[in-house]
Amino acid sequence: MRTTPTVCALSLAALSIALAPIAQAQTSAAYRERVRLDTCLGQIQIDPSEALERAQTWRLEGGGWPAEVCEARALIELGEPRVGADILVSLAERQPVGMVDEERAELYILAGDTRFAAGLPGQAASAYEAALALVPDSIPARLARARLLADAGDWMALAGDAEALIAHAPYLAAGWRYRGQSRLGLGELDLAWQDMERAREQEPDDIPSLLLRGAILEARRLDAGTVD
Repeated sequence: MRTTPTVCALSLAALSIALAPIAQAQTSAAYRERVRLDTCLGQIQIDPSEALERAQTWRLEGGGWPAEVCEARALIELGEPRVGADILVSLAERQPVGMVDEERAELYILAGDTRFAAGLPGQAASAYEAALALVPDSIPARLARARLLADAGDWMALAGDAEALIAHAPYLAAGWRYRGQSRLGLGELDLAWQDMERAREQEPDDIPSLLLRGAILEARRLDAGTVD
């Protein structure tokens, strides 16, 4: 069973740096830039071309990394995912003043999601690995890389990320589902079924878990020789 990239991975909600509270801003100027970033990101949903123009003007005026984040996000929205993702990765690599590791990891994840959706799995994997190098316990990075590994059918590597997700976030259906998917791929049908059931306990209406259930049933029928 293969997964399909979704546009929700690129949602503005994924970029929590836009919502940093006043207490996290080192100076009032830094806070104003974060508020301006929030406004710029909101403009993307209304008119991405206008948002891009504003972001570029802001950057030329010395806006710093928040201006570049908005510029990258606007470019992604306007159909330039490679350029936008490259800007995000470059930012994270530069370690701008005022940007903490968690924020850098979020940029890597957004870049990885963008590259994955653009059909660049190798570059997406590199971005996710960079995020995990910064924040090893990052659940969003684990989820993103697990999706990529599932799509590639790399069952052994997927099992590793699934185990990490189960260890750090057992309440999420995804960890159990991904481990079940890896076990299905490795032919461990009974164990795959157990994981699928655990996933459904966490989220009974989870569509991917229901699809996994169907895939396991089909594999059992084939294994039993009931299908020509």
